[in-house]
Amino acid sequence: MGDAILGNWQMSGIVTLATGRPFTVFLNTGVNNGAPSWPNRIGDGKLDKATADLWFDPTAFVAPPSNTYGDSGRGILYAPGQQTVDISLAKRIPLKQRLNLQLRADAFTCSIRAARFPTRTSGSPTVGRITTTVGDNRQMQFAAKVDW
Repeated sequence: MGDAILGNWQMSGIVTLATGRPFTVFLNTGVNNGAPSWPNRIGDGKLDKATADLWFDPTAFVAPPSNTYGDSGRGILYAPGQQTVDISLAKRIPLKQRLNLQLRADAFTCSIRAARFPTRTSGSPTVGRITTTVGDNRQMQFAAKVDW
């Protein structure tokens, strides 16, 4: 019945809706032999109107006194959520009695909003800004298949 309605076309898709993942703010240079460490948290760090240019308040995190560890917790802030759609469009072309050609186009991560993290290193010039996505970016593929 689907072939009669769509004329041998098939369309399918996957919608992914996910909340943001927790992340930790780190110091640019650590207090333990230079290894990354946590800052002191002097404010909430959350912004009412977060944008990609400033996702959290970097002034809420400061370096602890020398030779001490910061009190900021792990995973205390959340990155933006993810909203993506994967779409597939295929056309079946009958060639002979049991021989069919299928042409197919797939588009992956047609993002409404891709998963991404802000720069989490206190002291970095881009701290608090979202500059990259997490995982794969948009991809398309085309295929031809013969069924017999």
